[in-house]
Amino acid sequence: MNWRTFRELVHHEWKLKGSRRRLDRSHALGYGRFLYFALLALAGIGVATYFAINGQLELHQLWGVAIGFPYMLVVMGVLMLRREWENGTFGWWLTLPYSRLSLIGAKFFAAWLRTVAVSCTVYVVISLFAGILALLVGGYSAEDVWVTMLTGLPLLGIVIGFSPIILSLSLLLATFHNTTLRVFSPILWIGIIGGLSTFYNGFQTFLPSYHMAQRFFSAQPGPLLPHLGAVLIGMVISWIVAYLFIRVAAYLLEKKLSI
Repeated sequence: MNWRTFRELVHHEWKLKGSRRRLDRSHALGYGRFLYFALLALAGIGVATYFAINGQLELHQLWGVAIGFPYMLVVMGVLMLRREWENGTFGWWLTLPYSRLSLIGAKFFAAWLRTVAVSCTVYVVISLFAGILALLVGGYSAEDVWVTMLTGLPLLGIVIGFSPIILSLSLLLATFHNTTLRVFSPILWIGIIGGLSTFYNGFQTFLPSYHMAQRFFSAQPGPLLPHLGAVLIGMVISWIVAYLFIRVAAYLLEKKLSI
């Protein structure tokens, strides 16, 4: 497959909104979901503003929302594949004149591009919110805003850099569910959740902190990301493992598919 064809496949996956069956049930369901997330966002903004007014919020703590990113990636990866079965288009999709590796790879890259887009959007929103708090609430300075922005850059870099392994594992999980090996799906789910917990517990050393970003403004600025070499090596290894997961998923769709 040439690059232009693969790019069109990725673009096709990018445009898809989700399960048509769910979307066609009722427009009210879509409005209800939008209202739910809007209220959730407003509640988060309200809580953050309350603590800021009472002097109990450091602006860099706004990045606590990033703790939910890996779980969002799991859901995104699973839904990218599951919607073919929910829409009843899996037969058409699987009979496209391309290899299963290309088909599953297009879904993977579309999910990764969405991850980048969401991460950039979150960065802009949190940076703007931090700036608004600094303007409207006393006790914050422009330096606090800049430090918050600096703290977010390497944090989201880690999210984007390690997202391929989470997305590929999620696609593999969704693939298992539609093969003769679906009995192992619960075990894989446990492995994913346990792996994310291990990531949070074991990789705290590699995460950026407020104090590292703050040193950027001091006379002796320090690195924004500790153990940068170890992080980069870990990312490269995770990309290799992600590629292997994608190949396994393609193999299962080719040899172990259960309609």
